[in-house]
Amino acid sequence: MFLPENIDLAHAENYDLSIRLTPDRFSFYIYSVSDPTVFYYQETSLGSKFTYTESIKRLIFDLGFFSQPFRSTKATVVSPQFTLVPGKFFDRKRAKKLFDYNFHEIEGKILSDSPLDGIHIVYHLDEEVHSFLSRNLWNPHFRHQATPLLSLFATRAAERGDRCCFVDFHDRFVSLFAFDEGLLTANMFPATHPQDTLYYITNTWEKLGFDQSADTLLLSGNLDAHTGVIDEFSKFIAKVEQTELHPKTNLSEEQLRTLPTDTVAMLCEL
Repeated sequence: MFLPENIDLAHAENYDLSIRLTPDRFSFYIYSVSDPTVFYYQETSLGSKFTYTESIKRLIFDLGFFSQPFRSTKATVVSPQFTLVPGKFFDRKRAKKLFDYNFHEIEGKILSDSPLDGIHIVYHLDEEVHSFLSRNLWNPHFRHQATPLLSLFATRAAERGDRCCFVDFHDRFVSLFAFDEGLLTANMFPATHPQDTLYYITNTWEKLGFDQSADTLLLSGNLDAHTGVIDEFSKFIAKVEQTELHPKTNLSEEQLRTLPTDTVAMLCEL
């Protein structure tokens, strides 16, 4: 596998590794918190020849370096099956019961993150995949895709000080986060049909009582694939803006446009 000259895996402890799991794709990137010029990203489709678990195993074994002792190793799970739980109601021992309350008959390892004070994300990952990655990655830290987005957007909302709704297009989904002196809602919807995507977002906007003239819709992610939906927003929402991202790693304009927003958000946290 080709790597840039400034990445020497003989000294893996100098770098951070992050992998990203979607229902049909696998990606990873290597970076350095001390050197903003160090960044390598690779993505591949899992296809249908093998099962999801078999595909992950083959990729990990074929590339052959994932078990090295990186400075840190993260695994991001992209899945619409997650739920938010206020801190006062969260109990790690009851996480599965909390998850099952919203999602029925879904088997897997139940995991949780705490991206904001007083907020927990409960989600799941295929148990065999979780077990395999736990054995074959160096002390991996699992997190849901919504975690870095919530952290980033909550900071931006606090800086703005107004009612705003963040919409991120990614992986044939749209993630939505709304704020008004704190988090109002977080959700993920399919984004395969423009009219359905438009309905999901506008319905949430209306149910939360957002004002078409005063409140702001902030967009991020794969905007090029959703220009029709975005054009429709502009017809009835006066303030539609693109979310500015400022990663601490040097990224090209193309990378800023094409990398998943949660990936860029994690690079903003360095």
